[in-house]
Amino acid sequence: MGSIILTWLVYSATHSALAISLLGIVQFLPTLGFGLVAGALIDRLDRRRLLVTCDVARSACFGALALFVLLYGVSLEILLSGVFVVATFSTVFRPATNAAIPRILPPRDLADGNGLLQGGSTIAQFVGSPVGGVLVLTVGAAVGLAFNALTFAISGVMIFLMIIPAGSKPPRATNAARPSLLSEVREGLRFVRSQQALLIITVTAMAANFFLTIWGAFIVIYAADQLHQGATGFSILVAANTAGFAVGAILPARLHMDRAPGLWLLPTWGIVGFFLLGLAWTGSLAIAVSLTVCAGALLSMGNTTWLSGVQRTVPDEFLGRYFATDEAGSYAMIPAGIALGGAIVFEFGIAWAYILAGVGALLVNIPLFLSPTVRGWGRRGAGH
Repeated sequence: MGSIILTWLVYSATHSALAISLLGIVQFLPTLGFGLVAGALIDRLDRRRLLVTCDVARSACFGALALFVLLYGVSLEILLSGVFVVATFSTVFRPATNAAIPRILPPRDLADGNGLLQGGSTIAQFVGSPVGGVLVLTVGAAVGLAFNALTFAISGVMIFLMIIPAGSKPPRATNAARPSLLSEVREGLRFVRSQQALLIITVTAMAANFFLTIWGAFIVIYAADQLHQGATGFSILVAANTAGFAVGAILPARLHMDRAPGLWLLPTWGIVGFFLLGLAWTGSLAIAVSLTVCAGALLSMGNTTWLSGVQRTVPDEFLGRYFATDEAGSYAMIPAGIALGGAIVFEFGIAWAYILAGVGALLVNIPLFLSPTVRGWGRRGAGH
């Protein structure tokens, strides 16, 4: 809801594509700048309190934005500042959530838990977008922002009522000084480098995000230029992607993919590229919807399987730093993918951009196929 309302406010006040671009860039900056430090904080502090603090801060920020818009109108500088603050606390909240799940659920329930969380979040985001638009049209942007602030407050209360057991920390000498955050960041990076399978999977996922961004960022142009369907086709494709992602998130537990996550990553992440190439070829909305559902489902299955595998194989004291490192690297790929995709669409058309996305998604996953360490990663009874 908040994203839709803020985007509408910025565009209605400026009618500037540059301002919309700035809004998107500001949302990525905290992850790129503070992501690794956020991971160290997650592993150092109580995760439940950290999650509640993030929700309280985001609720307060949206509430302040609502009050400012109500009293003073729209200010681009204030809106961008508010988005930056919200994004900063979200940089902590997302990896902290993933790191907290293994403390709540036993290993046998991780795949189900991650599937429900990812599927539910996808559906909530899909529903939240039109709700945000309706709020702007019916009660105004200020009230919409206030309502969005309320959702964060409710989330904070619910997390506060949860019981998240504290993680076990290795004992330290009583006279030893606590290591600095920077030292803990370096320790986390050394851990990732020491895990061959995890390092290959992480780097592959980061590279794949570069090409998958081209697919997701330009669906609206694909619907208009190649399918000739306009806003209706765009909405149908977004709904198809959401449906595929939601269904795919709950399948890993049903298929017991968590028993061999490294092996399952090959057909899920890798085959997505073929569906993107199919999108580049077809001009039929029906075929495009089918391909989009399949691509979304496979991508979600791979993501959920990877998430459960990481939670089972990475020691608790490194989970926050690992997830924050992965997110920072993945987010760094998104602006680059958008920039290259936009240039290709401008020069050669959307079909060539999707061909690049499909071929790239296939090629970057080749290391997963070639590495026996990856294929054996996370198998029940196997080591880390």
